[in-house]
Amino acid sequence: MGVGQILSRIENVLPKLTQSEQKVARFVLAAPDDVVFMSVQEMALQCQSSSASVVRFCRTIGLKGFPELKVALSADLAQEQKSGYYDLNKNENTTDLVDKILSNAVQSLKDTVGQLDVNVIEEVARELYKAPVIFAFGVGASALVAEDISQKWLRLGKNVYSFRDVHVLTMAMSTAPKDSVFIGVSYSAATPEVLQLMKFARKNELITVSITGFGRSSLSDMSDFNLFTSLAPEAKVRSTATSSRHSQLFLIDVLYYVYASLDVDSSMEKIMKTRKAVHELKNLEGQESP
Repeated sequence: MGVGQILSRIENVLPKLTQSEQKVARFVLAAPDDVVFMSVQEMALQCQSSSASVVRFCRTIGLKGFPELKVALSADLAQEQKSGYYDLNKNENTTDLVDKILSNAVQSLKDTVGQLDVNVIEEVARELYKAPVIFAFGVGASALVAEDISQKWLRLGKNVYSFRDVHVLTMAMSTAPKDSVFIGVSYSAATPEVLQLMKFARKNELITVSITGFGRSSLSDMSDFNLFTSLAPEAKVRSTATSSRHSQLFLIDVLYYVYASLDVDSSMEKIMKTRKAVHELKNLEGQESP
């Protein structure tokens, strides 16, 4: 797992932490320079907690322990100041809005890269490679991500379904062959329809993958594999809807390229064949035009 952007990760996951973990998190955010030179016992004393709570906090945010937290903090502090997340303010000019949207997108991608687990990406790619059928589902902005999954893997010759109708998708999943995969996309990890379909997929013994904002959740607990994106802070005008979509689509791009690299020759052949088919269709449409 990448260790960059750890301070941003802690900020964003703070509301999901237990009270004892929040004590540790707030101290780390307030004095990251000091934490780098502390022992776990000194850290526990400073935040009025226990060594066990410090270790639990580290594991909750995706690290193996306190030494890895110090390495991650050192990497963060050595970088230039992060771009940060910004929300819309009253009477802003278009130039400022462009800068803010760019900053949100860049920070979201950086945070996502910082918490990518390449081993899990590779495992999911292998499961998709051997899957006879892939199902992908999301609601709202996440539905666009599910459709992107469908479009990408169709180009690689896979049978992929991303119906928006839950009933239709349930019917298709009920007769899915062995080793089929269900991918549930929910940035909040709390979308009721995604949770219902994940339960149904597990009941029907499909391999399950969740794509969510970083942090443990009911959805991640139900999934065989979890792919996490950055968890951007909530904004009054919901700028996170765009930031989350950027990071989700980036994650899908990474997974797509890893999948394609499993058999480059076959992947390129299928991509060229599907590209040719679309090109021929466009030519036919042009010939039929008056």
